Amino acid sequence: MIVEDDHMLNRVMTLQLQTAGHFVRSAKTGANALRLIEERIPSVLILDVGLPDLTGREIIDRLRQNPLTASIPLIVHTTLDLSEEEKEQLCLGPSRFVTKATAFSERLGELVAEVLDETGQ
Repeated sequence: MIVEDDHMLNRVMTLQLQTAGHFVRSAKTGANALRLIEERIPSVLILDVGLPDLTGREIIDRLRQNPLTASIPLIVHTTLDLSEEEKEQLCLGPSRFVTKATAFSERLGELVAEVLDETGQ
C-alpha cells in the first residue's frame, strides 16, 4: 500500500510496483490510509511522512495500537533528513528509510522485496 499525497509520485510508484507484479492500493491522506488498512492489512506500507492531514508518526502510532497492524513492514520515504531517534519513532515491522528520489528508480521494487523477505512473505 502506498500513502503519498503527491498525485504524480503516487501514480509513478503504483505503476512501478504493479509492473513488478504487486497488487497496489494507494491513499493520498492519512485518514484514508488508516481506513484502507483497517479493511485489509497490507503486506508492505510505503509511507510519506508529510501528509496534509496526519503525520507519518501519527499514522504509525495508531497502527501500533492494534496488534494486527503493529508490525506491518514499512518503507518510509521523505525529503527530510531524519535523525536516528526519528527513525526509531517511525518503525513498525521491518523498516527502511529512503528519499523520495527512490520512487523514480528500480530501488523501490527491491526494497519491497527485501522487507517481504524479512517477514517470510
